[in-house]
Amino acid sequence: MIEMILVCVIMALLMSTLVYRMTSRQGRSFDTTIDQVGDLLMMYALRSEHSPNPVGLMIDPDREALLLMRRDSGENATGLPMWAMDPMTRGVMLPDFMELDDLEVRVDGDRAALVEWPLSAMPGENRPLIEIELQHGDRTVLLSLPPHSLAPQRMEDGIESAPAREPEDLDTTGRWQEDW
Repeated sequence: MIEMILVCVIMALLMSTLVYRMTSRQGRSFDTTIDQVGDLLMMYALRSEHSPNPVGLMIDPDREALLLMRRDSGENATGLPMWAMDPMTRGVMLPDFMELDDLEVRVDGDRAALVEWPLSAMPGENRPLIEIELQHGDRTVLLSLPPHSLAPQRMEDGIESAPAREPEDLDTTGRWQEDW
């Protein structure tokens, strides 16, 4: 009788650790996806500032991935510019438990569909505010890339990971002669 009780207790402990590992794996995978999307936004910002060619963000519905695209010289058969995946930047594949509906892209506050045409940025021109919202279960994470920033800001459940840096015009504040 005691052996049966011990076996049941041990089985219950093993099952509880197994359930915990199964549920936390999705959370870790979601965090990894958020980090990868943040890195992709940072590469988009860097390439839009320093690349000689236009770059763009695009969603591939077949692979369920967010991709960094670059515009090649030339046109396709319909006369439209040719876009190709950036060979130096890997796209972000959504995990199996996420769908494309869990990923929302907003440009200057308006929802953007990046399935048919990429969100492009020309080198040397101002880019819009880009926000990507990722959802999984009860978690919602917003990655925001301001026009002047090279790295996105992460906000989860209304809490920013780091304060956003805002540009400051030293001439208007009367500090144009100060050392910085």
